[in-house]
Amino acid sequence: MIIDLTTKLEKDSDAMKWVETQENKLRAAGHVGTHLDTYCKSDIPIEYFKSIGVLIDVSEICYDREVEPKDLEGTNILENSFVIFRTSHIDKFDYGCKEYFNNHPQLSHKLIDYLLDKNINFIGIDCSGIRRGQEHQPADRLCESKGVYVIENLTNLRKIGSDPFTVYTMWLDDSDLTGLRCRVIAEQ
Repeated sequence: MIIDLTTKLEKDSDAMKWVETQENKLRAAGHVGTHLDTYCKSDIPIEYFKSIGVLIDVSEICYDREVEPKDLEGTNILENSFVIFRTSHIDKFDYGCKEYFNNHPQLSHKLIDYLLDKNINFIGIDCSGIRRGQEHQPADRLCESKGVYVIENLTNLRKIGSDPFTVYTMWLDDSDLTGLRCRVIAEQ
């Protein structure tokens, strides 16, 4: 079964209206919908196109506290995998609305470090980042410096059954952009 995990954007969506208000519309457009952040402008290895997927459902705890390493107990995270966190945030709030960007779930700093030590390819999440506010960009930069890329605003995660599954991630490199829109597809 093929599952598209990409958040689609309509021309008249709140996110696209926001893009139109920005001075650099092209750069802003790279940060809406499903995208990965490349603040350090690193070259993403083409091998990252295909990864083993690991889905971690944290939807029952992520609004009470940050997601911690203990929440992954019993989860086998292989090197070069795509670790996806299902918070259900994108199911609760329409993408682009004010509530979607406010108080979204977060991964703890300890969990981010734990994942970086696993030498994975991607951290994916169904909200607008793995950290909020002023901590958003530094978390993405830290991951990128370790060869791990954060992909935000995934959708349809409830359609993924059990492991294992394969994730195909497509992006277009652009040295001028700090956000690259992506197409992310899971195959079970």
